[in-house]
Amino acid sequence: MPTIEERLQALEQENAARKKAEELLTIAIRALVSKEAFEKLQDTVEKSQEQNGKLFDVLNNHNILTNERLGDIQNQLIELDGKIVGQQTETRQHFAHTQNQLIELDGKIVGQQT
Repeated sequence: MPTIEERLQALEQENAARKKAEELLTIAIRALVSKEAFEKLQDTVEKSQEQNGKLFDVLNNHNILTNERLGDIQNQLIELDGKIVGQQTETRQHFAHTQNQLIELDGKIVGQQT
């Protein structure tokens, strides 16, 4: 039969082995939890990247639509500007014609007065 010292030493060794096993299990659990948290974070990042990609596509399509619309508006402005220039030219010609008629009438009136 073992002595008390031998039994105490055996219990201390068993206790040390259990503590070491407990530490190893704690490390393994932490690693698993960290891995799970990392995988969740990675999934979140991937979903966020997918959303960002979709948002980028929406913004890009909106940009294309806006540019097309601005191009249409610019063409309309150019057409209107051309029409305004044409109207200005016609108005100047009409004023010049009216002025010439007034000069002719003035000449006739002066001729009749003498």
